[in-house]
Amino acid sequence: MKVGIDKLWNYYEPQFEYEKIFPDFGWPWFGHKYFAYDFIRNLKPQIIVELGTHRGTSFFSMCQAVKDGKLKTKLYAVDTWKGDEHAGFYDETIFNEVNKIKKTYYSKQNIILLRSLFDDAVAKFKNNSIDILHIDGLHTYEAVKHDFNNWFNKVKTNGTIIFHDTNEKKGDFGVYKLWDKLKKKYKTLEFFHSHGLGILFKNQTSAQNHKAFETIWQKYYPILTDKKVLTIQLQQYLSEIKKIKEEFTKKSFEAENYKKELTQTKIENQNLINILNKIKSAKFFRLWQKYCKLRDSIIKQHKV
Repeated sequence: MKVGIDKLWNYYEPQFEYEKIFPDFGWPWFGHKYFAYDFIRNLKPQIIVELGTHRGTSFFSMCQAVKDGKLKTKLYAVDTWKGDEHAGFYDETIFNEVNKIKKTYYSKQNIILLRSLFDDAVAKFKNNSIDILHIDGLHTYEAVKHDFNNWFNKVKTNGTIIFHDTNEKKGDFGVYKLWDKLKKKYKTLEFFHSHGLGILFKNQTSAQNHKAFETIWQKYYPILTDKKVLTIQLQQYLSEIKKIKEEFTKKSFEAENYKKELTQTKIENQNLINILNKIKSAKFFRLWQKYCKLRDSIIKQHKV
């Protein structure tokens, strides 16, 4: 759904179909998916390559934009789907889920899941062929610098390179170190929320067209993300409240049934007591008691 427009940029609030299989709330890329969607819808790139897809928040956000915009974009996801030191290591479950999402929701889009090391995949692409390159593999300084240098010439002269985790400084994360150097050499845009996102423009004109929006975008997209987060949390709370109400109703019904059963049991017990009292007061019962005493006396005398 288109929610805003200015002279150079359309704003959307899409529905991401992949969330039905992979609900990515809380994942590191969640805070940038709305920008990525708008970026693709507005730029209409021919070729997108992502290095490091994992479960696919960023990749399928872009796939959704291509699908909704009826774009003829070709999308490559390059990953071994085995994991690394930062993402953790995993089995075939992750790739199977990614492949399922592709087949279920984006089967008509031109998507290639390329199971490969980045260094092996680079030879499959011609120089000056990629419109948007997203680098999101191993996040050490050496690794991200290597990926950038190795793939740089594959990106068109007016292309864009996106880096995730440009504001993440824990452990051996080093994307921010490379990003600080690249900002001095190239025109860039930057987001600081959700671990940081850097957008590098190889072309000066392309950068100028978007640089004017940076201050607005740095406010708009985090706010939009917060809105979505609050909406999801509200839905979760309402769902929990509904479950609690249902459980309370169930327990109340069970308690009421137990109360009825207890009342019925008391009535039945009282009826038995009344019957016993009647028996005890009956002439036959008194004669039976005398007989039992006499029998016990005879047995006792016989034993003596």
